[in-house]
Amino acid sequence: MIDLTEWANGSHNSLGDAIYMAALTTAGILAIGVVVWRLGRRLILHATHRLPKDAQPLSEDTGFVVCLAFAVGFGLLVYMNPGLLVIPKDTTFTEQVAERAGLEALSCPTISDTKYMPGQGRYECEYVDSKGQAHDMSLLVTSGDKVWLYDHNGKPMKVTAK
Repeated sequence: MIDLTEWANGSHNSLGDAIYMAALTTAGILAIGVVVWRLGRRLILHATHRLPKDAQPLSEDTGFVVCLAFAVGFGLLVYMNPGLLVIPKDTTFTEQVAERAGLEALSCPTISDTKYMPGQGRYECEYVDSKGQAHDMSLLVTSGDKVWLYDHNGKPMKVTAK
């Protein structure tokens, strides 16, 4: 049995994921830049004694506080989940099954869209084993996010992960 729960729940990449991560990263970097710029400017003005007498403290500067909160939140988010900024490789269902089963290649012409987990059922597939030998037909059975591979005789195939 091959468990594809993580992949089926969206761990594979899509254009929306890439746009989301690009926007989140850009906003985080801009917030960090604003915090550093405003803090640096304030320190330089204070060090050169050119800070206006009526300047409000940084803790009351709304723009600074909002950017600081966003930058700290972004930093904590990345610290708690470092894989967040890594966009995973875009793989198809057949590539995932082949990789996890230790096969060189897997082709299932009866599955119309391999970017997503197919519906529950049996599918005829062709595969190339780890020795490079092609096999005409195997049967792939899915149940939820689990996959079972059977050879052309109906016997379960031994899954050997690479």
